[in-house]
Amino acid sequence: MTRDLLLEIGTEEIPASYLPPALEQIQSLAARELTGQRIAFGKTAAYATPRRIVLHITDVAEAQETSVKEVLGPARAVAFDDKGKPTKAAEGFARGQGITVKDLKTVQTPKGEYVAAVKKEASQPTAEILPAIMPRIITSLHFPKMQRWGYLNLRFPRPIRWLLCLFGSDVVPFDLEGIESGRMMTGHRFMAPGPFEIKDVKDYFRQVKRARVVLDQDERKDIIRKGITKAAEEVGGKPIEDEALLDEVTYLVEFPVVLTGTYEKRYLSLPWEVLITSMSSHQRYFSVTNKSGKLLPYFITISNNVARDNALVAQGNERVLRARLEDAMFFFAEDRKIPLMTRVEELKDVVFQEKLGTSYEKMERFRALARYLAKRVEPDSLDEVKKVATLCKGDLVTQMVGEFADLQGVMGKEYALLEGESKVVARGISEHYYPKFSGDRTPDTVGGAAVSLADRMDTVCGCFGIGITPSGTADPYGIRRHALAIIAILMDRKWRISLADLMKESLKLLKGKIEVAPKDALASLSDFFRGRLQHQFTGRGFRHDLVQAVLADHWADPVDAADRLDALAKFSEKTGFADLILSFKRVMNIIPEGFRGKPDKRKARHRVEKDLLDAARDAGKDVAGLLEAGKYTQALNRLAKLKKPVDAFFDGVMVMDKDRSVQKNRLAILQEVSDLFAQVADFRKVVTE
Repeated sequence: MTRDLLLEIGTEEIPASYLPPALEQIQSLAARELTGQRIAFGKTAAYATPRRIVLHITDVAEAQETSVKEVLGPARAVAFDDKGKPTKAAEGFARGQGITVKDLKTVQTPKGEYVAAVKKEASQPTAEILPAIMPRIITSLHFPKMQRWGYLNLRFPRPIRWLLCLFGSDVVPFDLEGIESGRMMTGHRFMAPGPFEIKDVKDYFRQVKRARVVLDQDERKDIIRKGITKAAEEVGGKPIEDEALLDEVTYLVEFPVVLTGTYEKRYLSLPWEVLITSMSSHQRYFSVTNKSGKLLPYFITISNNVARDNALVAQGNERVLRARLEDAMFFFAEDRKIPLMTRVEELKDVVFQEKLGTSYEKMERFRALARYLAKRVEPDSLDEVKKVATLCKGDLVTQMVGEFADLQGVMGKEYALLEGESKVVARGISEHYYPKFSGDRTPDTVGGAAVSLADRMDTVCGCFGIGITPSGTADPYGIRRHALAIIAILMDRKWRISLADLMKESLKLLKGKIEVAPKDALASLSDFFRGRLQHQFTGRGFRHDLVQAVLADHWADPVDAADRLDALAKFSEKTGFADLILSFKRVMNIIPEGFRGKPDKRKARHRVEKDLLDAARDAGKDVAGLLEAGKYTQALNRLAKLKKPVDAFFDGVMVMDKDRSVQKNRLAILQEVSDLFAQVADFRKVVTE
């Protein structure tokens, strides 16, 4: 027999962003608890609104499954003597398993006869186990921020007001610091506050609908999506797609009601990003455009209540938005009175980081680094890069960005255009903040890309230089994100430049600010960037050992590393690859650490020595040109031809000859072969088993 299990945690309004992760957690925790208790169950589902987190599990068994375990002990010959009497080994094993020696059984294994203890764990009713499980599930939920309330030690993102927990029609009784579980729930805060008594799990889903709560978040999201589309069509437009905003408002309401409002056309003179940000970020309103993508003076909001007069509610929202837009109009007008270049001077009074100086000092550093980069990869864009770097942080001290932080970069672009800067410079100012997150687009303009990379490199090197490095739990300056963004920009633009050189230049520009010795900082930074590249390449499906082989000595140029890895991965799929790598490894492993020598063909006693040396030097000429051209597949194919003379060499001579002169010359021949391999990757790290 089975029953459904239901848990509802009733709370004050929980932040919308906390709820999606909580839904995954509660299902995972419940499944783990039930499985651990040998309780069979069917499907798990979780739902959330601002005021409740609900877990529903179908077909939960009414009793545990009986457990029979067979624990293997010592060999029978050890457990019993020749007369069949138990030894101390048998007695000790039985005692450890909580049984008598008489209960031990003999079992046949591939290794012979052994004694075993067969332990049975009786089945308990599920109803007796759930009261201990449910509190553990609730208290194991993790949220970005937790709080205590009253005199309780219980931590949760918002105060828990009720706990409903039913196993079929029976209450699962438990207590969380004075909050007792029961069969009572509360409905919509305004339209059906309750409380309501629930008979059983099926009754809960009927009652929750009557209580004006759309429990299923997917259903709420669908209602909102269709509602805003219809509302926009009614005013001759379409909503701007904003999936993040849609997700957020889904978890802000229990009973979504779509309302349309309007604002004065004069506000359309503001940059469209200002209007959209004012509506979405601050008010959670959806913007509306016409078929051409031009903003219309309408907005769509989602209410959590069916009001007596929706028009009156819309008017209230219009008043709130009008105040916001009035502020924006004022800030926009005031900001335009001061040129961006003058704003840049104001950055001298803005501290970026206590030890790393002001935002102006930071700008001077990354401007110099951006020019250093541009000279090597885009020399024709030096003026563009310099102008973008100089102006890109100017909008940080504007009133508009002070009020709407999301508009940094966007307002810089708008003000630059109004002041007569070129479109490419203005776009670079906006783009230098990209990519903003993993998978986000990288800058399209040279100025935006170079400045974004330089700005981030200054932050990463500066933080490492003052001893701030990311840990497993903390990364306050987003160093990992900046490192991945640097790599993404280089890869997307195919810029061939050494990260090590960029780090050295950045550390040089930070002289006088950093406390860690540049040599030590560079070593730590190198390991850090190598680790980021390894994570990225393995995440793309490349074999871990091949990634390590390439990044051992060729990590600094990410574009080059990617090309090498791609060629090596394809080469590894060829028949005979494992045998080839074993030959390469044999060469590398026999050479003593630190050995260096120059081979002398005149000292070669056997033909195989001369043949290998000739083959290596011929290959070296070919491989050098192929590597210079980035033709790694061809280089690998050329190196593969060395397998035959390498194998013949090992078959024909003893490398570690008693004659030290002969031994040294043979090692020098192998060193020359090894150096050729190392130009592509460290093949010692490739796994051949």
